[in-house]
Amino acid sequence: MPRKRNRDAARKLSDSGKGTGFPIWTAVAKRSCVVAAVLQIGRSWALLAALLFSMLASAATADPAAPAPSHFRGVYFNPLVRTDMPDFPWLLHYSTCREKVRTALHELADTTEVNLVDIFVPIAYSLKTPAVAPGADQPLEAWANQTYVDNVAAFVDDCHEAGLSAELDLVSNMWVPYSVDPKNQIGDSGYWPKPDETPWDESALWYREMIVAIEARTEHPENIALWCMMGNYTLGTAEPCLWNRDDNPAILSGTEQFIKKVWPVFRAAGKRPKAPPIMLPIFADDTTWSKKPPLERLSAFTNLKKWIVDDLALPPDYWVMTSYAFCDPAPDGFFYLRKIVEILGPENAARIISTDLKGPGHDDVRGAIVTTEGHSGPELLEWHFDKSAEYGFAGWWIWAYQDTPDAHSGMRDVQGNWKQELVRSIKKQGTNAVPARKE
Repeated sequence: MPRKRNRDAARKLSDSGKGTGFPIWTAVAKRSCVVAAVLQIGRSWALLAALLFSMLASAATADPAAPAPSHFRGVYFNPLVRTDMPDFPWLLHYSTCREKVRTALHELADTTEVNLVDIFVPIAYSLKTPAVAPGADQPLEAWANQTYVDNVAAFVDDCHEAGLSAELDLVSNMWVPYSVDPKNQIGDSGYWPKPDETPWDESALWYREMIVAIEARTEHPENIALWCMMGNYTLGTAEPCLWNRDDNPAILSGTEQFIKKVWPVFRAAGKRPKAPPIMLPIFADDTTWSKKPPLERLSAFTNLKKWIVDDLALPPDYWVMTSYAFCDPAPDGFFYLRKIVEILGPENAARIISTDLKGPGHDDVRGAIVTTEGHSGPELLEWHFDKSAEYGFAGWWIWAYQDTPDAHSGMRDVQGNWKQELVRSIKKQGTNAVPARKE
């Protein structure tokens, strides 16, 4: 399974929250830290729980809320607003950098012809009082940093102006009871909320209220392509642990409980399309995973599909997954993407979004059964593009928009120069793209 990408450690404390009344933990894209953690599977993970099922389950129907999608071509959007502070939380301080961000959005759309940006919206930034989660039945006004909520809505409007849609990944760290894994809780930071023994209550309320408020405050809610239910109790902005955990079964049982309680609430909130958590295939080549059959590496997919479709009968508008080049077939001879489509249903291929596509500058396939050695950045991306077209996926997004001083996986460098070989590969997809298959 791929290792950690070139990103700062998830628990790095930033001073960038000064002026907001509290310091904050950096919440820049730590999703692939999960990858590294899986390679060290002996660590105790813990996840998920749930709530408010009866409250809004009746409002959710068994049919997806959106028609089969058109083709998304996107990127994780991480503008380097301050070169002296790569993790500067620009959306928290949007009034100070909005024009710069708007320029970046227009340049992105004009130069690459992508039509989607992805960002994280972490609970840590959304709280009026640091680490204090919403209480039972509390209205948004009682607990929210209203400026941050307004900023997210304004960003959606700025995406509209640039001709872009936005995938908004809502990030709560309160996925499992604190007691499940007390040594690995980002809630101990003092900035992310500390989960209690029923953290699904607070998470469900937070997800719902954020969706409703942002859709109401933006002038262009139609530019929200989808909401994604994300978060990790150890890393914050990362995939939850949906895969099987023999080392600590309570993690998976807690995850299932969380999904079954929170997904109905999340799905019913607002009007825009919804996606459950991003699913992560496990390609680790260590003493634990090398003994497992290929299908076990896709347990996140089989588990999530069973919980929300087979058990709840509440299918999503989109399925979102992290993807790795040259896994179809992988060196073990197994066609992992083919099996993923089979698990989710061939009729749902046009609802799958392949994400986190990795071009140059990524190191998270070390210690994995897949390898990118000997392939250029454009070759890696074009493999993903070709597979997306082959299976008729709804689209894709790339990691990432811009380099930082420590990570060089962007389509722009730290000075803002475009990497022309990547731009050509990406722009060609706009020319050749056709709508995803509709079954």
